[in-house]
Amino acid sequence: MLTISGLTKFYGNQTLFRDVDLNIGPKEKIGLIGRNGTGKTTLLKILLGVESPTEGKVEMPNGYRVKSLEQHLKFSEKTVLAQVCSSLPINVVDEDWKAKSILMGLGFNTDDFDRPPTEFSSGFQVRIRLAEALVSESDLLLLDEPTNYLDILSLRWLERFLKTWKGSFILVTHDQHFMDLVVSHTVMIHRGCMRKMAGGPIKLIEHVKRDEEAYEKTRMNQEKKRKKEDEFIRKFRAGARSAGLVQSRIKALAKQGIKDKLDNIATIKFHFRSIPCKSDSVVQATDISFGYEPDAPLIQNFSLTTFPSDRIAIIGRNGKGKSTLLRLLHQTLTPDSGKVRMPPTLAVGYFGIDSIQELNSEKSILEELVAMPNTSEQEVRNLCGSLLFKGDDVKKRIKTISGGEKSRVCLGKTLLYPSQLLMLDEPTNHLDMESVQALSEAIEQYEGTVIFVTHNETMLSRLATRLVLFDNNEIRLLDYGYDKFLANGGWSEEDEQAFKASKTVSDNKTQYLDIKENRKQQRLLKKQLEKLEKEIEKLEKSKEGIGVVLQEACLKKDTKVIKEQGIKLKETEDQIDLKYGEMEVVMEKIGD
Repeated sequence: MLTISGLTKFYGNQTLFRDVDLNIGPKEKIGLIGRNGTGKTTLLKILLGVESPTEGKVEMPNGYRVKSLEQHLKFSEKTVLAQVCSSLPINVVDEDWKAKSILMGLGFNTDDFDRPPTEFSSGFQVRIRLAEALVSESDLLLLDEPTNYLDILSLRWLERFLKTWKGSFILVTHDQHFMDLVVSHTVMIHRGCMRKMAGGPIKLIEHVKRDEEAYEKTRMNQEKKRKKEDEFIRKFRAGARSAGLVQSRIKALAKQGIKDKLDNIATIKFHFRSIPCKSDSVVQATDISFGYEPDAPLIQNFSLTTFPSDRIAIIGRNGKGKSTLLRLLHQTLTPDSGKVRMPPTLAVGYFGIDSIQELNSEKSILEELVAMPNTSEQEVRNLCGSLLFKGDDVKKRIKTISGGEKSRVCLGKTLLYPSQLLMLDEPTNHLDMESVQALSEAIEQYEGTVIFVTHNETMLSRLATRLVLFDNNEIRLLDYGYDKFLANGGWSEEDEQAFKASKTVSDNKTQYLDIKENRKQQRLLKKQLEKLEKEIEKLEKSKEGIGVVLQEACLKKDTKVIKEQGIKLKETEDQIDLKYGEMEVVMEKIGD
């Protein structure tokens, strides 16, 4: 077990957390949540030993191994496989099948194993670092935003992998859906404190919200009572007859203390400006083809017509052409063949991977945003506040701010631009959970057309009305949303990827998994679990009813009823225990 005692961390005048006590059990899978800037990454650095706390200590058992998802992308080995194998535990250094299996799960193929890590894009270099962490078999795994550079198929593989992880891990991610699927507990950094609870992030967030509402209600009631007591004291302080009573109330007020009002926590807000579109169709692509190399086309003979109020999601594995297609539709790129048409007066708001590069690094945040057409400085200052740039933050030069802050500036430019069509490429990167939720709401309320690329399955389920699917080396247009896509069988590449990842195991370790049969078995087990939960709920209500009858019989001293209901109560409790036992068996099978 890892034990944190009295942990405090200051940065200048800022307190990230104060006097925190926290335990992490041997097999606990922790989701770490909190708004940007609350200290999530700092906590991971302290646990890793690369940063020291201001006060307090972290205690680990002897030989306790901690491994993190490293952020620097300098590699010591000549090949991808050698780089990942360098993180294998000492006792299994020859078992490269583990490294191969993980690399295949994260989207690499066998031809990639002998390539130098430096030949890959930064996104795939992050995957190499992630593979190093996963192959380490450490006691505690620290994963800071591992989902940012993963496509949906790799995310779904990682989900299955983390569910079977034998040690503990702490996961930081903006993807609430992913966290919900893999964690056993959630820790929230909030108002300088840390709070831990079994279950996913939603449960803890709601619990904290209810506690704060109750605190505020109690504080206001206390304030009202205090005012009344103060009035009484002022009114009767001078009277000799009431002096004792006055002193008594003064002492009671002093003992009671004063509850401080909770500070309002700034929340990020998004609102896209839309203007009416009079055209029946918005963007029309006809038989477009494109490739960066003549012999390797990414897109072939693809056609798409978009309409007002469309919410079209472009989904698929990284490197297959999702961002390229968005840039073709935006007319940033020109197709090798075919045509892309849009009304000449169409106003397009665009946020893409190249947006940050277009920022003027010498300008301040304020200057960059004020340069948008028909925008006043006051509008920009209001927007900066909603994007969590407070006070003098707006005077910071672009070259001095973080990648996440630059991403928010680019989103700000898109928000300021009145448009009829929004094109968004991975807009959730560098946002926290609350910000992703706010962004989803803003897209939902936008009155124009939206074409977006994301690997966030919560956003896909919530927003997408049509899909452009890159799957199994082909592009398909689906006239329905993501939930129906999954219900219809989902990804054809997913089974192939899972099979390849398992097939790379050496002969004595080869495991051939029937993925579809496993899914079917999981669905049956989940239905069985739901049935048991309903049966337990019914038995618990029955137990409550027996308790009421038994209490009344005791008051009446009716020994016959007491005996009958006592037997009935014991039988009901035995049934409840039995059902809980069955639940544990089913949950173990689901976990396996």
